[in-house]
Amino acid sequence: MPVKWRGPLPWLAAAFASDVIVTVAATFFLTRGVVDHEELIALALVSLAGAFVLFAVSWKIVEFLTVRSIRRMAAEVRAIAYGAGREAVDAERYAMISPLPEAVNEVCARMIRARTDLSDGLSAATRKSEENSSRLAAILNDLHEGVVVCNQRHQLVLYNQVAFDILRGTAELGLGRSLFVTLAKGPVVHMFDVLGNRPDMAIRGMPFLVGTTDDRVLLQARMTLIRGEGGTVTGYVITLVDAGPQLAALAGREALLRDVAEDVEAPLRRMLDSAGDEALVRREGATIAEAIRRVTEGYQRMLSGWWPMADINSTEFLSFVVARLGDEIRATVIGLPVWLHGDSHSLVLAVESLVRRTADQVGAVEFDLSAGGGEADEGGAWVEFAWAGGMVEPALIDRWLAQPLAALGGMTVGDVLQHHAGARLRQDRLDGGGALRLPMRRGIEQHGRARQPLPGRPEFYDLSLLEQGGDAGALGGRPLRSLTYVVFDTETTGLHPSQGDRIVSIAGIRIVNGRILSGESFNRIVNPGRPIPAESVQFHGITDDMVKDKPPVEVVLPQFRNYIEGSVLVAHNAAFDLKFLRMREQEMGLRFDNWVLDTMILSNFLDGPELSHSLDAICERYGIEITDRHTALGDAMVTAAVLLRQIEALEARGIDTLDKAFKTLNIAMILHERQRVL
Repeated sequence: MPVKWRGPLPWLAAAFASDVIVTVAATFFLTRGVVDHEELIALALVSLAGAFVLFAVSWKIVEFLTVRSIRRMAAEVRAIAYGAGREAVDAERYAMISPLPEAVNEVCARMIRARTDLSDGLSAATRKSEENSSRLAAILNDLHEGVVVCNQRHQLVLYNQVAFDILRGTAELGLGRSLFVTLAKGPVVHMFDVLGNRPDMAIRGMPFLVGTTDDRVLLQARMTLIRGEGGTVTGYVITLVDAGPQLAALAGREALLRDVAEDVEAPLRRMLDSAGDEALVRREGATIAEAIRRVTEGYQRMLSGWWPMADINSTEFLSFVVARLGDEIRATVIGLPVWLHGDSHSLVLAVESLVRRTADQVGAVEFDLSAGGGEADEGGAWVEFAWAGGMVEPALIDRWLAQPLAALGGMTVGDVLQHHAGARLRQDRLDGGGALRLPMRRGIEQHGRARQPLPGRPEFYDLSLLEQGGDAGALGGRPLRSLTYVVFDTETTGLHPSQGDRIVSIAGIRIVNGRILSGESFNRIVNPGRPIPAESVQFHGITDDMVKDKPPVEVVLPQFRNYIEGSVLVAHNAAFDLKFLRMREQEMGLRFDNWVLDTMILSNFLDGPELSHSLDAICERYGIEITDRHTALGDAMVTAAVLLRQIEALEARGIDTLDKAFKTLNIAMILHERQRVL
């Protein structure tokens, strides 16, 4: 054990050194006197021996009275700290090292009080937790719905007795076990991904259908995400109801209604054909037919109303279809997004099934998926997939509709479509191919943040940013429709990039061969590195909390530069967005030198200076429905639709190549600048 130079040891050593010095000094002086040399040496040796003996005895006394006492007291303190039953050391046993025992006892007393308080607090918290757990268990067990709670790894952390009873026929539930030993993985993961992309729906949840892994039970479910501190998703809750009895009852009623309609229809036709009073019979027959139609439509509405449905973004929905098709079928999502109303998972399965069967039948390997709807569709909507190749026989489509979907408990494709907007499919012949259109319902909920109507972005007048240097080379002579465009938009902290305003969101969408590739979008939220003013938040809805964990512009802009490589850039009031990009070029070592078209300037040329050229006004003129206004991706989507309409208008005036478009744009900018000055 190393010696620590504290306590009595230094003093004893000093005493020993002093004794040695005195002895040596006495010996030196005595050699000059009457004592002979041998006697003097003997005296010195005896003196040194006495000094050593004195030191050893003194150290043993100190060690016995002090050091060993301290060691014994240290052992007692450890026993108090880690044991139970003792609260203090006996101070009388350690009188030699007083007042250390008294100080140790004070510390021990405070430690014991803290331990007691902690134990009491833990006991109270445990009792409270047990009471809350008992209440929660009682509430969950009183529910008529099964409830399961899972973490992000889809492991069970809580379930009630109803869920246990519903699912135990498939496999035993157990805490920490995967949910997918009982429930089919596809619908659960699909809904988890959907809610992850839909923060507005994540709290109230979305309904869906899910079957057990053995396909014995079909369940009507609703998933709600659980978020922790900072909004991070930590898990989810699923409520479950056995949908089998309801489906069986509805299917029975549907079959009965179909039988009634078919049984009545034939006699009515015979009556209309053979009755003597033709006018009267026709009127009565028409009345009966109308009654049957009302009953059929009313029943269909009730059936669809029961089905677990929510609003679905068509681009998101069709992207899930593309993901399920995999690499063997190349599918592309095109067109503007619309809001549909339905059960996302069952629709994905139905559309996937129809696409795969069409591919097998006509030999197509590429499909375009799109959606739409509006007044022309009587307030409804549609989903369509198109292909290059031959047409499909109507009788074959009917057989496809009758095919069961194993993941939905044997429900057919036709059942899924019937429960949404009817199984009436329309096949259209296109140039070199065909298209199959499925009827859908339009979304009925409010989407995005409820904000009052806001004015458009002020026009940015630094039009020198739009000047195109030199000629466009090989691109210049190509038809406008054959080019690849990236239509982009930014949302910012303010309107003054030179005064410190920064990008908070940037999005882009590709247009290839006249098609908006909505499934290949670029969409990033950016941390601007500065607070976002409240007056800007009311426009784009992006808050400081939303950007705090997002990457900075130094990370996002190089990604965007790669995304736009080889394309023509397009924006509405493009000078504004370009300013935010180009002011960081030198700092980041980037060059945003793509050719640029501005839909605002093109609108001024095409429609004249008398009309408004805001994005909203142009969309109203062209009949383009606006979704997700004042978001970077939403505005980019709408601007892409505007560009395609403008290309049609330019071609009608003989402006059909990029070179001609740039010349037109340059002239339009000069006129626009003069009009502004005047």
